[in-house]
Amino acid sequence: MDVGGSKGLPTLHHLLPMKTVRIYGSAKNVREAPVRGPDEQDIEVWLSNSPTTVSLRCPRALNEWTRWFNLHSRQHIVGTYPAGFHYYCTKAEGRPIYFQKAQPEIPSSAAFPYEKIQATFATAVGPNQYFTCTVCWLIAFAILEGFERIELWGFELRDTKPGSKFEYERPCFAYWVQVAKERGCDVFYQAAIARLYAEGKMLPGDPLLYEGKLYGYETKSEPDWDFERRRFAHKNS
Repeated sequence: MDVGGSKGLPTLHHLLPMKTVRIYGSAKNVREAPVRGPDEQDIEVWLSNSPTTVSLRCPRALNEWTRWFNLHSRQHIVGTYPAGFHYYCTKAEGRPIYFQKAQPEIPSSAAFPYEKIQATFATAVGPNQYFTCTVCWLIAFAILEGFERIELWGFELRDTKPGSKFEYERPCFAYWVQVAKERGCDVFYQAAIARLYAEGKMLPGDPLLYEGKLYGYETKSEPDWDFERRRFAHKNS
């Protein structure tokens, strides 16, 4: 098994069961994630976005997940992968699924608390705007939810071509890993990410320098939400 992330001598705290979440990405190495055994029902498994991708990369996760996240607009979800929305409607089985807005067809759906997260991790100039991909939101949410150990499975963030989105996402990913560690979380990531750290390619970004859009909410937002007006109000409050 690939091992990376926080390391150190065991303490009494680490000998006790830690509140743990396994966040799954969509890279092929997600298959290396451990099976959630009968004695690990207190460990959460968080999935996101397309169920089709999960079924291809790590099908057993469809039986293990405890929360699902899709932080895009309903219009985008239904238009991009309608089978995914059908899965949410029929396979939730009471488990929470987070969207930009709760969906009436899914009783266990909930609105993702993005504003609470932004406020909790506010910067000197206001609500934290530094979110460039789903996993960054989920790391922040895991900290907010009081998880003591965050395991990141299925992330590679490789350079696949010049200007790759992964090169854009890496500094934000590294920033939220750093925040988690600073808040006392034990963070695990696989060898692919550990290599990027070793090569100096995982330098944390600065949220005060970020001028991009708020991932999901300003990139694929609900059509009736005016986030530009909301951001302007925050800057001038």
